[in-house]
Amino acid sequence: MKKILFIACALFSLLSFTSCSEKTYSLRNPVDEIESIEIVFAENSLEFTVTKTLSEEEREAFFEQFQKIEFENYFLGDPMLVNGNSVKITYQNGDYEMICYRWAEYVKNGEIYFVRKHCDEKTFNELINSFLE
Repeated sequence: MKKILFIACALFSLLSFTSCSEKTYSLRNPVDEIESIEIVFAENSLEFTVTKTLSEEEREAFFEQFQKIEFENYFLGDPMLVNGNSVKITYQNGDYEMICYRWAEYVKNGEIYFVRKHCDEKTFNELINSFLE
């Protein structure tokens, strides 16, 4: 019994430490396949209002700053929704990623796939707001 309890505690600790690992956000498709980047206000990944479409120069500046944001993985918990201030990255094939500070999703052929990543709300919103000024 003690051995099983020890193994369960060790597995829980391992999951806890790996779920807190920080890294940059990895796009699902290559950068050269990006058609557009938009700042949107989202109800969810399928219903949103475009606030601003970034120009070529803004896209480069956006990626430079976006890659500095540290994202963490969700390994446990119920799926959430993308909503509020978000970034929509559309690829040439029509697929897109919707990213907000608390969750991200990849939409392929109208189907939503959970990305399960989140970042600091203040840092994310500062990035969004810097492109709306």
